Amino acid sequence: METKAVIQSITTLFSEAYAGPADPSSTWFIDNEPDSGILGLISGVSATEASWSSNHNDPGTTIASHVEHLHWSLANANEALEGKEYQGNWKESWNTLNADKAKWVRLKNELRSEFERLLGNLQKQAEMPGDYLTGVMALLPHAAYHLGTIRQLIERARSSASISQPTER
Repeated sequence: METKAVIQSITTLFSEAYAGPADPSSTWFIDNEPDSGILGLISGVSATEASWSSNHNDPGTTIASHVEHLHWSLANANEALEGKEYQGNWKESWNTLNADKAKWVRLKNELRSEFERLLGNLQKQAEMPGDYLTGVMALLPHAAYHLGTIRQLIERARSSASISQPTER
């Protein structure tokens, strides 16, 4: 199989995971709704929701931490594809736990920027050595995992907020 064909398939799936389906009437693995990718899901999340922790502010328990971790993984992939050294401090990628409004906007913008940068870097590849191809392909299930986790955290954060706030009658 040609490298360009493989890269095009990866780009299609990667775009679906982050940007949502190009054509909502036909998807490969996510919902048939326009904003069902990671970027669409987090666009409607408030800073308060992004900072809600599912487990006492442990690393990886907030939407903000998942967004920063995804940003970190894409930034490292971009650096590698651009011929720079891999900066793999996985533990550090989970340091963000919460975000005020300005930081939350910045986190979402940085994730979108790295996603768009990766799409551009993938399109530039004429050949992709085995480790690079495997690394890029690993980003797909990684994104799918975090997509599902973020969806669950959004539901739990919103449910928690509605339970803890008294309803007006």
